[in-house]
Amino acid sequence: MLTLVLLLRCVKRTSDDLDIYVGTTRSFEWYWNADDEMLGRDAFEELDEDDQDAILATVKYWGDLERGKHIAKSRVNEEHDDPKILAIKAGKHRFTVFHAGADVWIVCDYYPKQKQKLDKIGKASVRRTIAAMDDYVRRTQRGEYYERN
Repeated sequence: MLTLVLLLRCVKRTSDDLDIYVGTTRSFEWYWNADDEMLGRDAFEELDEDDQDAILATVKYWGDLERGKHIAKSRVNEEHDDPKILAIKAGKHRFTVFHAGADVWIVCDYYPKQKQKLDKIGKASVRRTIAAMDDYVRRTQRGEYYERN
């Protein structure tokens, strides 16, 4: 339901809204679609403060985790292996991410986890994230993704 509500009232964003966290090892930013929307960020802002803090704690933990160390499965889960789509976890909340190269991860989509296994809602989120990743690569190669202010 949250995703449907967000699709109906998306907010136009700017490059100032991109960054989530720049850690010592990795950085994280929101996916910015061609309509200047950041649906993942919109979903994040709909969460209560405790849930936002839990998501940010995972992002910071992962952003500062030394190379070669494995992140706890209680914080990040592999949702799809080819292409690799991961989910940042906090309680029932999942934010899908893809690797953008170097040390940058793009947080793309949100879904609430309802079952032990990846359900229809989660699979749809993974499909949206794969499409976003393809869009990101295509727009980046053409120099159209974004320019930092």
